[in-house]
Amino acid sequence: MRTNEFALRLLSIAEKDLLDIIEYLAAQSPSAAHTVADQVETQLRALQRHPFLGRVPYDTKLARMSYRVLVVGDYLIFYKVRRKAVLVYSIIHGARDILPLLDEL
Repeated sequence: MRTNEFALRLLSIAEKDLLDIIEYLAAQSPSAAHTVADQVETQLRALQRHPFLGRVPYDTKLARMSYRVLVVGDYLIFYKVRRKAVLVYSIIHGARDILPLLDEL
């Protein structure tokens, strides 16, 4: 049986981003941390089935770099679609200055 799902790969920086977010939230409210973790996990699974679910960023530099962005609550998941894979580069709070963070990748 063939599957239409794409492979999903979180780069190490994206894994660290997610861990940092969950740890920060857990210190404030364990239930909020759990909620955000569930929301992100659900949306990452959705990206496996629908890799173009996110939009092209409004910033032209990010768009030229082939990023796509998926909004999950207050967080932005930046990823690229390559062949049959979704590569997650970063998970960032929407209030942060995003360009310098993505330039470092």
